[in-house]
Amino acid sequence: MRTSTPFLPTPLMLWALLLIAVSPSAQTGKWDNPTCTEGVVSVSRGEPAVMTCYISNPFSQVNICMMVPGGCEPIFWEVPQGRFSRGRWHLWIDGGVAQLETEEAQDTQAGQYKWQLVGGQRNIVFTTLNVSEPWEPPFTPSPPAPGTLHDPLEAQYHGRPQGRLQSQHQVSLALILTALFILGLGVLLWCRRRRSPQVQLVPQTSWS
Repeated sequence: MRTSTPFLPTPLMLWALLLIAVSPSAQTGKWDNPTCTEGVVSVSRGEPAVMTCYISNPFSQVNICMMVPGGCEPIFWEVPQGRFSRGRWHLWIDGGVAQLETEEAQDTQAGQYKWQLVGGQRNIVFTTLNVSEPWEPPFTPSPPAPGTLHDPLEAQYHGRPQGRLQSQHQVSLALILTALFILGLGVLLWCRRRRSPQVQLVPQTSWS
């Protein structure tokens, strides 16, 4: 009696079926090929920061979270095409382009970000944002303008009120004039005393 042998798929057929099951883009033959801002993005505090991802297929959804101790804190989750905002973050998704940006980066935004990109396939990438202190040029004192004072004592002297200087000058002049007047008066009296004629007594003659 002839019995039928059950059909057993070959390993090649199993591999093809597995690719069809796990990759929706296998039907179209187009892979996502994601290209994202990777590594470390470094900006100064208060400056804008931008992170971008590109894929070959249009995004069906994008998930972005920030790595924290014990997990990943969601920022944007299962967002489709369009523009979205949360806190200081803005997300723009158009076709196969997803761009995350902040206008003024702060210390609280520094860290590692996990992107889950869903297009033809599901892809995961990581980007780190580093926020540093703003750079300030070293202080260089500007040279004094021509005619300005360099000596602090001289500057202090010239900084006195003009009225006070005039008052001091007037007092000094009055003292000088008074001293000259007294000195001149003394000299005049001394000269008159030396030149005054001596009084001579003339005997009187009687006429009898």
